[in-house]
Amino acid sequence: MSIQPFLSALKYLSFMIPSMMAGVILINFIVLLGYLNRLSWLLKPIMKMGHLRSECAMSFITAFASPTAANTMLMELYQKGIISKKELFLSSMANSFPAILTHWRTMLPIIIPLLGWVGLVYFFILVVIGFFKTALVFFIGRFLLPPPSSNFVINKMNHSLPVKQAFKESLIRSKSVLKRIVLTTIPITILSFYLIYLGFFSHLTQWLHPVIHLLPLPPEALSIIVAQFGGHLPAYTLASNFLVNHLLGSKEVILALLWGTVVTSIVSLRYYLPYYWGIFGPHLGTQLMLISTGLRQILIIMIAIFIHWWF
Repeated sequence: MSIQPFLSALKYLSFMIPSMMAGVILINFIVLLGYLNRLSWLLKPIMKMGHLRSECAMSFITAFASPTAANTMLMELYQKGIISKKELFLSSMANSFPAILTHWRTMLPIIIPLLGWVGLVYFFILVVIGFFKTALVFFIGRFLLPPPSSNFVINKMNHSLPVKQAFKESLIRSKSVLKRIVLTTIPITILSFYLIYLGFFSHLTQWLHPVIHLLPLPPEALSIIVAQFGGHLPAYTLASNFLVNHLLGSKEVILALLWGTVVTSIVSLRYYLPYYWGIFGPHLGTQLMLISTGLRQILIIMIAIFIHWWF
């Protein structure tokens, strides 16, 4: 069997694993320095909206800086028995809004040069979808979860640690979490790349092609969806060419990108699996992945239908 998928997986892991590890260590470091305690005034409205306890609300705030660190924090709380499975799932899905906001660093430098204001509108729509998802989760949480205590207990120490000691302690605290991430993420990522090499996701792509032609879009827009199976950059590039040559309008491009996200969601499992399994493990990770991504796809479909009929 070819070694190329293995090398590609290592290249992907070379930036994925360090970023996950850095996020885990950083959040523990910040907690031990006592900085998060100073944000306690932000917790009360979040706790009130979604009936989330202070630890989960703190995860929501952390997600604005690092969604990976926020979800890792939740899994650690769940393993310690501090939060329930229901709280774990709702809190993780509530991180959708801050998580999508963090994508501006990677998305905007690409879509604005290629798509201009159309790309900016598309990104804004994704942010709105993330906001709706988080709002919906908060609404569900008010019915499924009891009102939480107002006590702030993220850092149970009465004082912060010196920087050097806090860093050493953060490494110790992160050890078990980092071990789980490494032992789970690496084999799943390698498996995913070998599945790509063996044509598993290409087979899924061929199976989904008939679905594409059922969408109420012109042929050029459908080709953008097909390009999205190869990644977002080819889709953005093709959409840019259609816009420049006036073959598609802004509405058709935005709808093509939205529908493409839905149609290619199954193929996107190659990226979701290493992430969810690495943080939450195979069992919980699969459940959370299906529920979270499923809810997001439903909201995208609703927004796409709204744009199609009202604009």
